[in-house]
Order: sequence, then C-alpha cells, then structure tokens
Amino acid sequence: MALKYAILTMLMRRPLSGYDLVTHFRGSVGALWYATHQQIYRELETLRRDTLVSSKLVVQSKRPNKKVYSITAKGRNDLLGWAATPAPLQTTQKAGMLLRAYSYGRIDPEIAMGRLAEYRKLHEERLARLRTVFDETLLSADDTLRTGALLTLKAGLLHEEAYVRWCDWASEFLRRTRRTGRLVGVANGSGRRDRRARTERPRGPRRRRPRRRP
Repeated sequence: MALKYAILTMLMRRPLSGYDLVTHFRGSVGALWYATHQQIYRELETLRRDTLVSSKLVVQSKRPNKKVYSITAKGRNDLLGWAATPAPLQTTQKAGMLLRAYSYGRIDPEIAMGRLAEYRKLHEERLARLRTVFDETLLSADDTLRTGALLTLKAGLLHEEAYVRWCDWASEFLRRTRRTGRLVGVANGSGRRDRRARTERPRGPRRRRPRRRP
C-alpha cells in the first residue's frame, strides 16, 4: 500500500520513467521507503490499470524507447485523500543489525565492535547525503515542494543521527563490558549510570524495633 503512494508522490512533481523511479528509490527516497525495481514496475502496472497513472511511449533515436508515467486527476485525489488520513503507529521494523546486536553478548566483543564501526560508517554516509539534499531543498523556490521535502528529510536526518549515536553508545558499552567483565558503569539513555547488574547481597527480613512501654 505505501509503495503505491510513494510512487504517486514522486509523480506529483513531474512525469517519470520506470528507470527514473528506480533511481529515486536508490537515492534519497530510499531513506523513507525501500523497493526493488521488480516491485516498482509491478506497482506501476497496477496503478495504470486502476487509472491512477497514465503512460506515454517516448521514442528516442539514440537510446531505447521509454515509457513515461504521469499521475492522473484520480491518482492525485487518491494521494491527497490518503495524506489527510491518520497514520498508524509503526510497531515493527525489519532491522537486521539490531537483530544481530541482540546476540552480541555471545560473540567476541572485538568482532561486535567491528560490525558496529562498519554500521556507523554506513549511516554517516547516508547522513551526509541527506544533509546535502536538505541544504539544496532549502533553496527551492517551490514552497509546496520545499515544505513536504523538508518535513520528510528532517525526519530522515534525525533517524540517521540517532543510529550514529546508538553505535557510539553500543561500542562504549561493549568496551566497558569487556574490560570489567560485568555490565556496570555504562550510561543509559537518560545519561545516568546503569548499575543494575552489580551483584547485591541478599537482604533478609527487616527487623522490627521493640515498642517502648508507656
């Protein structure tokens, strides 16, 4: 369902070929929604059958002919109606790195920290690209385009910044755990020290003080 509206959103700006759409999904749009080229072309055909988009064959002399897609009035109304509806809370996400991190307490900390460093670099690179697009979008003369783009780009920037900070925290956590052999002295998300893993002596029942007689 969301792929449908991701494609319609891009076609609101200008007509695009299937190849153009795939390129956008591999670039800035990929930070918001991922789709393979097979999924994109399959969805385009569905949108065309539902008359939400129209297609036109463009004949090229030096390049293969291409099919260019445009959003229809029906597609525009569908998209804007959907945009005005409440969005459900995202309760799940497919995050392979986080799933791996769940088992980092069972593997060599050096390997785990190496994976975190690689992951951090990937998010830093994406963060740099998004910052460039954000700065370019600020200069856009199209108020409508600039508003929507900045709202979504800012969410992407904050998401990437959060992952970079998480990688730093996780690396420090593993480094201290390796050095001390226990989960002690690592700052939690609130900035306080988490000492819950420290071994505590079992506490017996509290003794009641004898009451004084009047």
